Amino acid sequence: MVITNIHIRKMTNNDYGFMAKWLSTKEVLEFYGDINSPFSIEQVRKKYEPRVRGEILVLPFIVELDGSPIGFMQYYKLQTEELKELGYLNNEVVIGIDQFIGNPNQFNKGYGTIMVCKFIQLIIKITDAEIIIVDPEVSNERAIRCYEKCGFTKVKTINNDCALLMEFINTKI
Repeated sequence: MVITNIHIRKMTNNDYGFMAKWLSTKEVLEFYGDINSPFSIEQVRKKYEPRVRGEILVLPFIVELDGSPIGFMQYYKLQTEELKELGYLNNEVVIGIDQFIGNPNQFNKGYGTIMVCKFIQLIIKITDAEIIIVDPEVSNERAIRCYEKCGFTKVKTINNDCALLMEFINTKI
């Protein structure tokens, strides 16, 4: 089954309500945040408004299915210290991504794979990314399977062996 009605758009100020709801869901917070610290709309605004305005170099996006928001994605270019920490060369263009589906009822339906594959295409189109990385928790088997379906390969464990560094190599450069 091919789902083509998934669209990725830039996050706006109108999306904070969705984010607060999603970031108060234990299934989302299990791997994206702290399960004991749900977000209020004020906390979402404080964290994401500078990103929406472009004041912070982490670019946020909302994923829509049939015009309704279902998830969040963001990307950022790794800086010198982060490159060094992960073992990349200073002149490599490495983009990190983070994402989640906000409603647990939409887990395990293939949406995540489509989201990530479309996001990779978008990043390659609008940046000079040589490598795109993700770092799921090693226990997040669903995410790891999704990333592998999208062409990511496992590199090594990081963060005291709690996370798995995975990379997608842009062969079009």
